[in-house]
Amino acid sequence: MNIKFSNDAVRCRVSRAELDRLLSGRAVALEVPLPRNHVFRANVWPGAMGGWQLESDPTGIWVTIPKTELQTLAESLPSKEGLEHEFEAMDGTIKVSFEVDVRDRPKREE
Repeated sequence: MNIKFSNDAVRCRVSRAELDRLLSGRAVALEVPLPRNHVFRANVWPGAMGGWQLESDPTGIWVTIPKTELQTLAESLPSKEGLEHEFEAMDGTIKVSFEVDVRDRPKREE
């Protein structure tokens, strides 16, 4: 999973395999090691009930996307269109987008 932060927006991009993991009811996570033994985590969860959710604390963010929306997205692949949801934030709104990387990239050998 790749996460991109910008002003008032967070974009999550996953591989098809990671989308399959979400569709099976499991979370996808990205962990970024930081100095002094800290880790920043970004987690995307499939929600069985309810709508989108966005939680955060100094250690990371947690995004929950309704499983029905993930299934609809999977059925529309390959498509560059993803999912989006806006949340109220301290000074306005923050847009969270979720995309599936539809490009087939061969793995690098080093």
